[in-house]
Amino acid sequence: MLLKLTRWLGGSRDYRITEGADAAADLLSISGANFRRLKRVGQTLSFTLQRSQCEVIEAALTANCIEYEMIAEHGLGFLVHRYRRRIGIPIGAVLFCLMLWASEQFIWSFEVVGNATVPSDVILSRLDSLGCGVGTYIPSIDFDALHNHFLLVDDSFSWISVNVRGTHASVEVRETVPPALTVDEDTPHNLVASEDGIIEYIEILRGVKVAREEELVRAGELLASGLEEMKHGLRLVHARGTVTARVKRSITIEVPLESTVREATGREFSEKYLNFFGISVKLFANTSNLPANCDKIEREDELSFFDAVTVPITLHETVYREYTEVPITLTEEEARAEAYRQLRERCEAIAADSELVSREINAGLTDGVYVIECELWVVKDIAVETPIYTSNITGEN
Repeated sequence: MLLKLTRWLGGSRDYRITEGADAAADLLSISGANFRRLKRVGQTLSFTLQRSQCEVIEAALTANCIEYEMIAEHGLGFLVHRYRRRIGIPIGAVLFCLMLWASEQFIWSFEVVGNATVPSDVILSRLDSLGCGVGTYIPSIDFDALHNHFLLVDDSFSWISVNVRGTHASVEVRETVPPALTVDEDTPHNLVASEDGIIEYIEILRGVKVAREEELVRAGELLASGLEEMKHGLRLVHARGTVTARVKRSITIEVPLESTVREATGREFSEKYLNFFGISVKLFANTSNLPANCDKIEREDELSFFDAVTVPITLHETVYREYTEVPITLTEEEARAEAYRQLRERCEAIAADSELVSREINAGLTDGVYVIECELWVVKDIAVETPIYTSNITGEN
């Protein structure tokens, strides 16, 4: 990038030689000139020279009676010379450079990394309230004080760093790790079933066991009571334990032999807008007559110069890609393979938090649809703790 910028600032010329290409190529080789894009087609030779070397090579070509043609000029130097009588252009260029320099003194964009639970918008809003937001003058920010104030007003974070590169600020945060949850022994709880199941194993750590192995329980039924009988009366405790049960799962997969899929036609329609400080200017649009079936894709890019200076201007583009519904026909074998693929995915998802112990499958083709009906039995812990007094949950007196 820097090399291209240097070449553009210095300027360059493109040359073409139609006679004496061999002699010209030899001359360029022994001259030590920094030529680029050397290309030969038949007896025609073309190349590019930096502006500082043009006069020397042109004189050498003339001295050797080699005719040449200058076909193009590139770069700032030639542009300034070409438009030297149009005073508005250099003035505009100077003003543009001044605007770039001035804009580089302000923050125009933010990104937040490292946050998992606190939204980025909340973090940026708090930074803005502390004097670091979009449009803030960078030299006015005391970043050490900003970091300290942020951590004082928000205990959700243990560390923060705002790093500014050009006009872009990267906010790195580290969230506070919450303390490990402790069991609330003061509030009495029962153990109840989270869903229907046949109990296989019970381990009650505290409380009174109510359910029994090989017993069918329904969702919400009592498994262990937090009401313990003592010698001199009753007491309420926090019942805890594990109740493992066999639970039934049902899966139905349907794959039709005839269906439709989306297929892009290749036609695209778009709208482009330039956004500047909340003002939106339409640059281009050919969406007056959109087809009925389109996928909508939106993207927004910040305008930057030389990969370092980002200005408060964004280019927003909305693209509509036309598609058509194409009918497809599967053989019974293809539909069967797809149905079993979907079944495997569903079974893996169910087995993620439980243990699969048995499976019964009925499959076949019915009215042009390949259907799989599957019943699974899994083993999992169905015990959940529920407070005995609902007033402790709702906060009612």
